[in-house]
Amino acid sequence: MPDEAVLDWLMDSDPSIRWQVMRDLTHEPDDVIARERSKVATEGWGARLLDLQKPDHQWSDGSNTSLIHPIGLQHVAAVQPAIP
Repeated sequence: MPDEAVLDWLMDSDPSIRWQVMRDLTHEPDDVIARERSKVATEGWGARLLDLQKPDHQWSDGSNTSLIHPIGLQHVAAVQPAIP
């Protein structure tokens, strides 16, 4: 287990880091982890990355040849898809 200073540093970070620290290092309850993970799309790096999408949700000219494919983005940003 990392020392307290390292945990504090990691927790004083972006939601995309924080939820993983909570899951893997501090072993928080699932509902607490889910609440933190849900912030990835609306706060910090994940939100900034999603803001780079065009209004039609494409990354490039619409040919889907860009390097960041939406499914890959969800994985990288740890964004949970909405479940109807």
